[in-house]
Amino acid sequence: MELMKRVLLLCLLQFSVASMAAPPSGLETTTPEDVGFSSARLGLMSQMLRQHVEDGRVAGLVAGVARHGKVVYLQSMGWNNIEQQNPMQNDSIFQIRSMSKPITAVAAMQLIEQGKMDLQDSVSKFIPSFGDMQVFLNPQEPDFSQTRPANREMTIEDLLLNTAGLSHRFGSLYRQNEVRSRSDSLQQLVEKVADVPLIGDPGGQWVYSISITVLGRIIELVSGQEFDDYLRQHVYEPLQMPDTAFFVPAEKTLRLARIYRASTENRDLSLLPEMEIPITQDPPLLEGAAGIMSTVPDYLRFLQTLLNGGELDGVRILQGQTVDQMTRNHIPEALMPFGTNPNSPMLDRGWGYGMAVVVDETKSAFGVNNGEFGWSGSLGTFSWADPVSGTTAVIMLQIQPAGAYNIASKFKAMVYQSMID
Repeated sequence: MELMKRVLLLCLLQFSVASMAAPPSGLETTTPEDVGFSSARLGLMSQMLRQHVEDGRVAGLVAGVARHGKVVYLQSMGWNNIEQQNPMQNDSIFQIRSMSKPITAVAAMQLIEQGKMDLQDSVSKFIPSFGDMQVFLNPQEPDFSQTRPANREMTIEDLLLNTAGLSHRFGSLYRQNEVRSRSDSLQQLVEKVADVPLIGDPGGQWVYSISITVLGRIIELVSGQEFDDYLRQHVYEPLQMPDTAFFVPAEKTLRLARIYRASTENRDLSLLPEMEIPITQDPPLLEGAAGIMSTVPDYLRFLQTLLNGGELDGVRILQGQTVDQMTRNHIPEALMPFGTNPNSPMLDRGWGYGMAVVVDETKSAFGVNNGEFGWSGSLGTFSWADPVSGTTAVIMLQIQPAGAYNIASKFKAMVYQSMID
């Protein structure tokens, strides 16, 4: 154990120095003070993050912060794989889970810009089985014999907003009816989703759901490409995001961060078993809501593109007005507040297309600004972009439960506290 600690400390010192070198994101690096950050306060943030690793609360993590398009902080600490003593790297690869949603939303908005589909198009226009959907009379006790017709059809916009009346991929309704399997194709999944009645009328409530994955199938049908091919050609390659994909190929597996479960009784970490189709295999199911792998440098580039109004390094993937539309709240006041946990709604945020948007900074637990957008993942990944301060930030770790030790929240608070101008 003492040897492991010494190796870990050496790795941490090496990465601390390396963080000021040119980052793999390709974004320019600058000193924190040049863009209004405090090096000393960022150092305190590093100490906080490092302490969680040294205490054995998490295996490892990578965190990055940029302002005005320049990276001021990029550090990796701990291990990709504790058992193999494989050190975390700045470009380690993580399952970002629901941070996949903004990427899929960008792909959909590209096709909308091109006039190939419209926000108000019905989903059944592309997937006929979603026509004439039924709604459970009592969603709390769903009975397939007790349904009624939906009051209207769900639209593309409903899918983007989580207002389609669909349920979550891991919700009991879909689990009990065996809706989701990574061995199914995206086409097979959406047909299974369409076979299950809705838990509410489209537009009637905000429910965190499988809707963005359904949108991925529509992207396939509209573009004529498989979903992963579309993302690679129209998002990843133009933005130079080389490590973002639906699986990790063999040549990159040493950079794969493994998932650990935090103990509720002590600080022991246990390695989670592989999924039915491991993340190192190309899966039949291309889940746009939760299935993408990425790195902190790649995701910083993605967020910076949105912060720039759809352009990065001279390459434009969306028009500025489209990004404005994506990053604006579209949930009516009558449906707010809402949250992934109905018992703990997000008082400060609304929802744009595929991501949360701060609408009332006075109700936030952090010193945020109205207009900040971003989202998190169920394994501890967390990200945001703030148009007011010109800041983007991403932290990636792999732990269950995602909120263990509130690491991402502490990171966010200390990023904002590190801004001095």
